[in-house]
Amino acid sequence: MASSSRPLPRSYAHVPRTILWLVPGGDVPIGGRTVTVEPFYLSKWPVTNEQYEAFDSDYQRSPLSSGDRDLAVGISWNQADGYCRWYAEVSRKPMRLPTRTEWLYACRGSSAPGVEPTWTATPEAIDRHCWHARNSEGRVQHPEHRQANDFGLHGMLGSVWEWVAEGPGDERRVLCGGSFRLLPQELHPAPIKHEAPGFASDETGFRVARSFRIRG
Repeated sequence: MASSSRPLPRSYAHVPRTILWLVPGGDVPIGGRTVTVEPFYLSKWPVTNEQYEAFDSDYQRSPLSSGDRDLAVGISWNQADGYCRWYAEVSRKPMRLPTRTEWLYACRGSSAPGVEPTWTATPEAIDRHCWHARNSEGRVQHPEHRQANDFGLHGMLGSVWEWVAEGPGDERRVLCGGSFRLLPQELHPAPIKHEAPGFASDETGFRVARSFRIRG
């Protein structure tokens, strides 16, 4: 993980920037209740190699995802959180990891609470929108090459497991979304994994979030 004392670039213009997409507010079912989510920004796809390397020049790209615009994998929660803190300082905007609730809402898209999202409702829809064990050729394919969900976000399922901000305790954090190694029938918004903050594998990555409304 890069040091927090790493010198900042001379200007924000020198940093490869993620595309942040406005996710409208709405409701999402969580644990048998409906939770209201405020509007927020979320990157259209997970952070890429060239974006992450601006933070950590010692980062080693995975052979399964080695191009500049390929997704950064082998990222722990600690590293993802560190990137967001660094990116917030560089951009002078409150960048962060999404919460589990925000991530789930963004994944489901505009589907009503309790209704299966249209983009995961059939095997054909999953194949159009997701990289999984039957179409990924055993590597991390870029989510941009699959259709976006109806919030305009790519690869919310499949591709890479994504870290979110919180976890069940100090010793565990949450990963969402599955990866390119899961079968199509295993890809739906609910499954999560609990791992230590220092855990990383060649199928773990992350997105950047930012609140729409900044409260004083």
